[in-house]
This record gives sequence, structure tokens and C-alpha cells, in this order.
Amino acid sequence: MIEIPLFNSFYKNPILMDLFKIDSNLSSFHNGTDLSHINHEFLQKRDISIENREVLFQVISSQYSKTGLKIPENLKAIKNKGVFTITTGHQLCVFGGPQYFIHKIISVLKIVESLKLKFEDFDFIPLFWMASEDHDFQEISAINIFNKNLSVSKEDSIGVGKLSPKIFTPILELLKDLFKNDLRFKNLESIFSASLSQQNWANACRYWISKVFEKENLIVIDADDVKFKKLFLPTVKKELEDQFIYNSVENTNSKLRSLGYEPKINPRFLNLFFLADKKRHRIIFEDNVFKIGDMILNLKEILSLLNNSPEKFSPNVLMRPLYQELLLPNLVYVGGPSELVYWSQLKKSFDQVGINFPLLILRDHFNWMSEKSYKQWKNLGFTDNDLTKNPDTLIKNYVLGLNNETLDFKIENELLEKLSQNLLAKAKGIETTLEPSVNGTIKGMMSDLNKVKNKFLKALKSKEELKKNQVNKISRQLHVNNKLTERVDSFIPMYVKAEKDYVRTLKSYSNPENKTIKIIIYQ
Repeated sequence: MIEIPLFNSFYKNPILMDLFKIDSNLSSFHNGTDLSHINHEFLQKRDISIENREVLFQVISSQYSKTGLKIPENLKAIKNKGVFTITTGHQLCVFGGPQYFIHKIISVLKIVESLKLKFEDFDFIPLFWMASEDHDFQEISAINIFNKNLSVSKEDSIGVGKLSPKIFTPILELLKDLFKNDLRFKNLESIFSASLSQQNWANACRYWISKVFEKENLIVIDADDVKFKKLFLPTVKKELEDQFIYNSVENTNSKLRSLGYEPKINPRFLNLFFLADKKRHRIIFEDNVFKIGDMILNLKEILSLLNNSPEKFSPNVLMRPLYQELLLPNLVYVGGPSELVYWSQLKKSFDQVGINFPLLILRDHFNWMSEKSYKQWKNLGFTDNDLTKNPDTLIKNYVLGLNNETLDFKIENELLEKLSQNLLAKAKGIETTLEPSVNGTIKGMMSDLNKVKNKFLKALKSKEELKKNQVNKISRQLHVNNKLTERVDSFIPMYVKAEKDYVRTLKSYSNPENKTIKIIIYQ
């Protein structure tokens, strides 16, 4: 394995980079960005009531029973004081979507392992939070495999967790065709096939995630539940009454701007949706009334609606973190770069309602590269850090660097300059009217020389076409269109190739606190 720094190579957002500096201007915007902040005092402050723990256990147990999955062995432990979760979450992408979906979970598993070794008197549970109330079907409906985009189209406003899994059957059929000659795909095929028989897409995702991570005791939670929403009711009430998220985030954003940062997210005046008629309606507050579709409600009326039907109120992207941390005895949220930036805008909102703000840990980053490709890269004369660079720049520098002497026209330019001076001197000695003609001739010769140089370069580029293709092919394994490949390509090909060792291999190399991309070299 080789490691390459993420910051300044792929991530350059000033807020993100400064979050992890020891002497950061942003220290008041979070509660820590590394595990060293976890001590006994930190643990005790993040405990939740036995009553809330019992609700967690009952709801999650019920969710698993509906899928036919075995309930994780550690779920019972969540009822006990001194047991904490390490959490990540994501949209319910079809069969995982891009690789980093998996990498988030791997990071959580690694952190759990580390904390169990450090705190023997406490227990830690890995947890995946499904974004089942999200409505962006386009975001979850495609995967990229072997540079092929496999997708389905459907216009539907229903929360993605409630979708019928059968919608995604065409993608499974395409996968089966792509891997028809690879028997190693059969296990994953059976998992995906069984998941599509589930009642809804949330259950389908819980099924295949649980099977892929079967040995890891990962708990998968769907927060779209009336019992959970009842626990969140006081926070929703405060948002309706005071618009506290808007006020606190605006205050935070002002501070960020005063420090020279540009906030990632600007809050809405109300950060809630209302679920009705299989649609998600934005709740708009203006002129002292609340507008939900065709409904117009005063404060008393909407609070009555909240008390009677809390399950119909859904948090948006800024309110969801508060919902999550209210429900869970959570210590750490493992997120991607964009997530951590907007989470850093929320601490004041958490403080407003007395909800514990977790540690923010950047998810781990992985990439796979064949041993053959890596050897080719080294043979081309490139370094490990060159893997992060634009391939066009590398190719240009490679060709020019390799053929520096061939393309050095210094002597020729000097000779041409001397010839020009001699010709002009002779022209002046004979007749000054000859000078324009001589200058024209000299200009033509310089142009011809540049043409010759360009022809040389073109010929050399053609000669190095094989090496050019190698550079492009190898670079594509790490990044494409300025995006890390893990943000584009599916995990499925490497899972199939690695077979049963996929999760174990990633865990063995994982170190989320080390802000690098881990490039795993395989045979």
C-alpha cells in the first residue's frame, strides 16, 4: 500500500483543511476532529436515557424482523448505559453507488475497533444511518462499472426508502450480464437478488449492506419511524416556534465570513418538510403563517398537527444531524469532506437545544491499483505523488523531459539570429530598401523553424503514444475528471475480485485519522 496526502492534492476547501489544524481558527465550531478527544468525561456526557435506549432497541429490532435478517448480536447492548455508537450515513444508492459508500462504513468499523482497545469498560457499536426520507431519486438510481453507467429512470416524489425495490431489477440484470463469465459474482448476485424481494428500498438496502458486512455486527437504522419522530417532537416544535436553526447558522456563517471563510450552506428560514400524499412539501413561514402546499396554518394549528402526526414532519439536510444525535448515544460522526464542512456550521444549533455535538472524523479514502500498473508507473519515471497530477500535464512533461535535447533549438535559434544580423548588415550596405524584404525572409525562416520544431514534437508524441495511453490508463485508476475514482466507480468489481477478503483487506489498511488516500496494490 502507498499513501498520498489528500489535502492540497484533492481537497483544497479552506474550512475543511483548517478543521484539522491544531491551532485552527475553527476550534469553537466543533468538539474535536480526532479520537484523542475521547476520554471518560467525554463518554459520560454523551450517554442517553434508558428510556430512549429502549426505544432504539425496540424500533431497530422490529425493522430487522421485517427483513428476515438475523438481529446483530450487539443490538441488545444498546439498551445499556456505557454503550455508544460510531455513526456514518448515506443516501440509499442502488447497490452502494460509488465506492466511498463502503469506505464510510469501513472507517466506522476501524474506529470501533480502536476504541474497544482503548476503553475496555465501555462498548462501541458501528451504525449506518440510512437517508430513507431523501427524495432525490436521480442521486441514487445509477452505478458506474467498467466505465459503463447503469441506471433506471422513474419520476417519483416518494421518499426513496419507500420505493419498491423491483424498480432496480433492470440494473441487476445488467450486472448479471457484465459478470456472466465470472463465477465469483454469484454470491453478490444472490445477495442483491434477495434484497430486491424486500418490501421497500430501505429494507432492501439494510439487507444487502448487512450481508456484505455480515461478520462486522454493523447496525443499520431507518429513522423514518413514528416512535423516533415522537422523541424529536420538542426539537421540531422549537424550530417551528423560533426558527432556531436559521438564526444559529446565520450567526455561525457571519463568524465564518469574518474569519475569511465562505460557508458551504445557507439555511432556509424553516428547515423542515411535511410528508403527505406521497410527496415531500417544504414548510414555508411567511406573513406569520405556515404554508404547506395548499394549506395555510397558524402556529397553534401547525403545532396541533405536529402533536397528532409527528411522523409527517421530516428534517432537511441541516436538521437531520440534530435528529440523528438526539436519538443515538453517539460519539463520532464519520463523514465525507462536504459533510464535515456543513456539520461545522451546526454546532451552535446543537447548543441551542442541548443536543450533544459529536466528534467529526473524515472518512477514509481507498483506491485499488494493479501491481502491473504500479510497476509501469515507476518504469515511466513517475513518483507516487505524480499519481495525483493531471495526466495531460504529465504526458507533456514526460515527452518534453524525455526528449529535452532533441527539442532544444537553442543552437538553431542562435544561428538564425546570426544569419539575420548578417543579412540585414549586407542589405544596409547595398540598399536600405532591401531591409523589408530581408525582414520578411527572416520572419519566414523563424516561422519555418517553429513549424519544424512542432513537427518534431508531434513525431515524438506519436512515438510515445503507447506510454501516453499507459499514463492515461493508470491515472484513471485513481482519478477521473478531477474526481477521485472512489467517488465515481462502484465497489462491485473489486469486491468480486477480492472475494471474501474485500472487507478484511480494507479494514486492515484503514486509518481514518490519517488524511491520506490509501492505494492498495493487488496482483
